[in-house]
Amino acid sequence: MVEPLAEVFGSLTDTRNRLGKRYSLKTIMTVIFLGLLSGENSVRGIADWVWEQRWALSSELGLKSGRVPSLGTLQRALRNVNAEELEQALSVWVQALLTPSEQEAWSGVAIDGKTLRGSGQAQCNSLQVLSAFSHRLAAVLAQRPVSDKTNEIPELRTLIKTLTLEGVLITTDALHTQRDTATAILEKGGPT
Repeated sequence: MVEPLAEVFGSLTDTRNRLGKRYSLKTIMTVIFLGLLSGENSVRGIADWVWEQRWALSSELGLKSGRVPSLGTLQRALRNVNAEELEQALSVWVQALLTPSEQEAWSGVAIDGKTLRGSGQAQCNSLQVLSAFSHRLAAVLAQRPVSDKTNEIPELRTLIKTLTLEGVLITTDALHTQRDTATAILEKGGPT
């Protein structure tokens, strides 16, 4: 059984000062996630959505008399969240959804590199990321940054080590049709 996503948020390290802390990190991250699901794509938009939904959220999350986290609370919490810890926890949670017994035969995971639009400046190159995307869940299972000093090939092998590939068909660009990459997929339980 897969644990609720709110419990994943509750497992994150909360580095905020104990004094004046009204909401748990679990509650804050849950309302942020719900705001994102509702189509908000900025912290201000999420805060506005949380305020509009305050009565329903306070009822569902056990908050007192319509009190919900403010924009400042959301911003401070996000500044203090360890992004790597959050990404790792979400990756483990999503992969738990893909246990081999529940997967369709030959369910697919696409691994592809992307350049993040708008991330480049005159002085530095654009940021690049290599992502593993589950077709069945329509979710990113894991991702790795690609350094300017390397390319996707070694990053793909590192990314594969973090995935459960038993019964999963992996698709990649032609760039990755290499013996070492195929061996890494087979070692993680990928199909032969």
